[in-house]
Amino acid sequence: MITIDNGPYNQHFYHLVTTYVPLGREPIERINSADIMTSKPRRYKTMTDITNTKAVKKTKTYGNDYMAMKTEAMILQKKGAPFMMASVVIWTLVTITRMLPVDIMTKNLYTFYCPGLLLPSVLIFSKLIGAHVFKNRNNPFNKLGFINTANQMLYLLIVMWAFNQKPDAMLMLFAMVFGAHLLPFSWLYDSKTYLVMSLVTTFGSMLISIFAGEVYVGIFMIVCQVIMSALLLIECRKLDRAQKENVEL
Repeated sequence: MITIDNGPYNQHFYHLVTTYVPLGREPIERINSADIMTSKPRRYKTMTDITNTKAVKKTKTYGNDYMAMKTEAMILQKKGAPFMMASVVIWTLVTITRMLPVDIMTKNLYTFYCPGLLLPSVLIFSKLIGAHVFKNRNNPFNKLGFINTANQMLYLLIVMWAFNQKPDAMLMLFAMVFGAHLLPFSWLYDSKTYLVMSLVTTFGSMLISIFAGEVYVGIFMIVCQVIMSALLLIECRKLDRAQKENVEL
């Protein structure tokens, strides 16, 4: 404990001691007044200094982890290239169903069956290009990718409504929903390909559906997905090359 003697400068010394003694230390005990006058005051960090220091350290650490986790997700999942390659298969099947000599309701029903092959196709293409779409589930960016993909299921409610109410517009809405759900991946994978192709497929499928037949919508989507898959593979190759150069350095 620290106390102050009863010298003539008692109040002045008490003010000095209470100012420089850090918060949370032991109570004031008896101190010689002369010792206080000859000693240099201790400089203690204020609560603002301590808080700012911790905030800066936390921000730097979080920033490094943030980029590392995001890069890991891009490398492991190959920027979602297996899903885009699988979508080529899906849209090819959809286009074939639109050519069948059956009524529009049957075509729409067959169209709903086609996305059932998405997951098997993704697994096959993942093996071919060396992607690991289900690896390291502790990475929040991997989880975010699956959430963005699953979010498309909510949009399909609009397509299901069109199945009965506007069957002629169902394929157009299906294509627009698919194109729109690609937009968040432009940020997740730092890819301009997703940004551009999301806009192209969404507006393009709408315009083609208005001025041309529904079969042309399917062909348009196939071409877009082939181009998108090729561009994503190029981006992945550049990313892998950059990572190897960083490791060598």
